[in-house]
Amino acid sequence: MADSVVAVLIEYLSGLLKDEANFLDGVEDRVNSLIAELSFINIFLKNSEGKRNDEIVKEVVRQIRDVSYEAEDVIDSFMNQVAEHRRRSAMGRIIHSPFLANMRRNVGRKIVGIKEKINEIYNNKERYGIERAEATVNTVEEEAIHKHRREVEEDDVVGFVHDSTTLVEQLTNWDPKLDVISIIGMGGLGKTTLAKKIYNKLRVTRHFNCHVWVYVSQDFGTKELLLKILKELAQLRIKFEDKSVDELKEELVKYLKEKRYLIVMDDIWTTEVWDEVRSAFPDISNGSRILITSRNKEVASHASLTPPYFLPFLNKNESWELFRKKVFQRGTCPLELETMGRQIAEDCCGLPLSIVVLAGILAKKEKSLHIWSKFVGEVTSFLITREEDTPICQKILFLSYSNLPRRLKPCFLYFSIYPEDFEIPIRSLMHLWVAEGFVQYTGHRFPEDVAEIYLEELIDRSLIQVASRRIDGGVKTCRIHDLLRELCISESAKEKFVEVYSDYHLSTRKSISRRLSIQGNSGRYMSLNSSVPTHARSLFLFGQTSRSDRVTWAWVKRNFKFLRVIDFEGEAISEVDVPTLNPTFIHLRYLKIIYNSVLPDFIVNLTNLQTLHIVARLIDPCESVCLPKVIFKLQSLRNLYLPEWWTLPCDSEEALGNLKVLSMVSIDYHKNRSFPSGLDKFPRVRKLKIQILGTAMPEIKEIVSFPSLHHLAHLEILRIVSWGNFPGISNSIPWRITKLTLIGFTFRAGDSMTVLGKLPNLRILKLEEEGHDLSDTSIHVTADSFPQLQVLKLSNLALKHWKQETGAISRLRHLVINRCKQFTGAPELLSLTTLGSVEVIQSPSLATMIRELQTRVGFKLLIKD
Repeated sequence: MADSVVAVLIEYLSGLLKDEANFLDGVEDRVNSLIAELSFINIFLKNSEGKRNDEIVKEVVRQIRDVSYEAEDVIDSFMNQVAEHRRRSAMGRIIHSPFLANMRRNVGRKIVGIKEKINEIYNNKERYGIERAEATVNTVEEEAIHKHRREVEEDDVVGFVHDSTTLVEQLTNWDPKLDVISIIGMGGLGKTTLAKKIYNKLRVTRHFNCHVWVYVSQDFGTKELLLKILKELAQLRIKFEDKSVDELKEELVKYLKEKRYLIVMDDIWTTEVWDEVRSAFPDISNGSRILITSRNKEVASHASLTPPYFLPFLNKNESWELFRKKVFQRGTCPLELETMGRQIAEDCCGLPLSIVVLAGILAKKEKSLHIWSKFVGEVTSFLITREEDTPICQKILFLSYSNLPRRLKPCFLYFSIYPEDFEIPIRSLMHLWVAEGFVQYTGHRFPEDVAEIYLEELIDRSLIQVASRRIDGGVKTCRIHDLLRELCISESAKEKFVEVYSDYHLSTRKSISRRLSIQGNSGRYMSLNSSVPTHARSLFLFGQTSRSDRVTWAWVKRNFKFLRVIDFEGEAISEVDVPTLNPTFIHLRYLKIIYNSVLPDFIVNLTNLQTLHIVARLIDPCESVCLPKVIFKLQSLRNLYLPEWWTLPCDSEEALGNLKVLSMVSIDYHKNRSFPSGLDKFPRVRKLKIQILGTAMPEIKEIVSFPSLHHLAHLEILRIVSWGNFPGISNSIPWRITKLTLIGFTFRAGDSMTVLGKLPNLRILKLEEEGHDLSDTSIHVTADSFPQLQVLKLSNLALKHWKQETGAISRLRHLVINRCKQFTGAPELLSLTTLGSVEVIQSPSLATMIRELQTRVGFKLLIKD
């Protein structure tokens, strides 16, 4: 991970020169010269990307990484000393001023030493002819992997019945236009197997006058690819080796122009492949087809407007069938082994490559419960552990990793921090990537938005799976396949990127890895590593500890001096122990902890904090917790996540000008009628979730007027929860709002829908009541209302009738009606031609009418009782 280390370090040092000029006075020139050296190194890393099969190049990259880590340690250690100096009194700073000067001299000498190491790396680079080594790319191993992959994937075809039928229809239909059909999926999922099954079908071979299959390597050459196709088609009757690329394209066009042809290009990695060869395939309107397989959705989208076919994982029965065939060949499985065999097959998570490789191992062993029981629950370890060589599963999957651009590699390896089968919230992941410095962003785009694009790329490359989606179709949570997670862990360990420890993998060795993920009983790990100082910049604790909060945090403080990320999923921090953090963690950018009381004033020291996520283990709905005023000292804060019942200080004169996300903050109307006091302190907030307390109190009889939020000019996402007698809507919601959720309101249907319908950018609207009746039981939507609305969700409303005029809600794509038991129908709404899907949940009165409309309009329908 030298690429990301150097890039992040350059940005970090540049920021220090800007923000800490006074304290760097005296070593500023040396820091500048170090940045210059690192910039040249960064150029070398860019030029050597994709050319690191040579062992000498690998060693140089490792040395670059280590010296970059060393530079980072020197600077961070110096900044810790600077922070300690700042905490002294005025007299203390005067007394210790000679020590500060000495600190500057020391850091200057260390920077000189680091530059000397960099120069030595350059000298070695020239001495061992690394420029020549960079130019060589080893394709022999990739060809061997492809050969082995064919052996394990193409035997014993199982499943793919529906997939095969669908794709054969696309290939042989009578649409005359040349079309490109794509099969997309994770490595080892069986794309080649499916393509071969289709390619060899009699219906396909009879349909086309000529057909050819070519494998495309990662390091493809245009001429070599064209030669492969021509030689296969012409059966070596003509020699083409002496022709240029353009001449080869002309020959191919000449050969194909009178034929209905099928060209299969297997395992395309980049869009450049298609750009280089597309002109060689003439479209003569005779139904010719091109079939490509790829792990990358971008390739398919680039080559054709026809939606790609995403190959699914095998289901449980298909997994068992494939496993049984490979283990027993033509024989049958003994009944006493079937239950255990099914479990082993299921543990392969539907990946055909895993099933075939594992079945191949078991086919050579004794068929007994004793032997098979060793594999149950341990499938992944058997697939990745082979004494004689790197397992073929890892080799095949590694190709996907090695093909990633440098900006995505650290993002992919980051998934090793999560435990097996962990469902990962996207928003937290985005904030973590930003805090780690992985996200390269320019212009006016928010870094979290760029991070989401990175994630979508990893999904499109079939490396990450979508676990759940938001109502608008965006990714909500994701997960990683077990084998890919093991690849992340092994590569992270090699790159000193992440060290992963679990109850089964404990170590006391000192590591310079920049991240530590403890998965399991962290107390056990702490007892074995009670005093092992680390270089980690990120610390993740999953699960529960057997130690007290005080001991846990004392251990963290003692051994982790440079943390930028603390994410404690399972660790609570008690009020009495928080002050021990006072002098520590000045570099912290991301903090997620479980905490049950008001934050102490120590938090003012976390001046670099970008994301603060407080999770309450215990919630007392009768007691609200007020944030301390010092929260407004955190001017770097971008994301603030609070538990329910946490309120804002009302009398602060400062503002958080960089805050983009505030969720969830409570406003106690019973104590403070000047709602929305405090919200004006977040002028640039994009996403706001608020809860209004006190409106259900018996003594409050009036309807509270809805507050104006117009001063939040950047607000795009708003969620308001009200418990009790809260308002209809007035003209107070900012025009930029794209997503609006209102829960617990006494909903004035007529007035509210008129106001909301005028919001020009509203794309998602969710309305939900909590145990109250509508003031009106019918909704009337006027013409041209909701011009951009795409998603509408109605929950727990005492709604009976819906009427809308022509032109209203003209872009609606997804409708959810949940627990609206009196709702009898909305024919105008359900007849919209833009409607793609409708979900009806516990709303029985609608079921019959919606089924009738569905057959006529054609939207996708899901009904849940």
